[in-house]
Amino acid sequence: MGIVIGGTTRLMGVIGDPIVQARTPGAINPIFAAMGADIVCVPLHVPAADLATCWAGLKAMPNLVGFGITLPHKQAALALCDSLDPLAERVGAVNLVRREADGSFRGYQFDGAGFLRGLTQAGIAVEGRSCLMIGAGGAAVAIAFALAEAGASDITVANRTNAKADALADKVNTALGRAVLRAGPPEPAPGQLVINATSLGLQESDALPLDPEALHPGMTVAEVIAQPEVTALLRAAEARGVAVHSGMRMIEGQVSAIAEHLAARRD
Repeated sequence: MGIVIGGTTRLMGVIGDPIVQARTPGAINPIFAAMGADIVCVPLHVPAADLATCWAGLKAMPNLVGFGITLPHKQAALALCDSLDPLAERVGAVNLVRREADGSFRGYQFDGAGFLRGLTQAGIAVEGRSCLMIGAGGAAVAIAFALAEAGASDITVANRTNAKADALADKVNTALGRAVLRAGPPEPAPGQLVINATSLGLQESDALPLDPEALHPGMTVAEVIAQPEVTALLRAAEARGVAVHSGMRMIEGQVSAIAEHLAARRD
């Protein structure tokens, strides 16, 4: 049965700037339909400069049950939420906002859990493995926490601004009470899980986040970018015989949990 939209249908948005890369609507709508939830997800282009204005408009729509958040709004959304789930507060980034029964907007965080679930479903082990993560933005923080809590042996964070990588390492190490993360260069070591947690790869003209000549068999290269499903980095890694993991797996890893979370809201 296809998706039926009527006057009782509640809306879920996905906001971002740009938004053409969003894969969540296509992944989550069949789940809503299978659950019998009268909810439909649509992409919403919200320019960064207009976030606060658009946020007020979204809040004024009673049949909007919530919205996913993608680049570049995940951290800016923190100050706009009426309340934060403890995990979102700890991570310092929001990737889902749900309208609570009292009409307030509460921020949640599913990026780390979704990324980890995607790895697990693909048979990629994290426990005891060394990781290199490029990027220190909203998704990177959530993924760093998830990798560390899943037992990664060590995680190097490489970022264009080294101070931001240092801050991320300090944040996770302090929260966990042990030194797992450190800032470092984007230079993969043998056997590492290499994660691109930047926006590089959304556009075909983007530079690669690392030198592909440094990639060798035995490593795994994972993306957070889901559109395109095979980025230039993944193509370069495959050409060198390196195992790859698409960002679409992260979307698949979190949409079921998000669908259940939104459908479970009680008025």
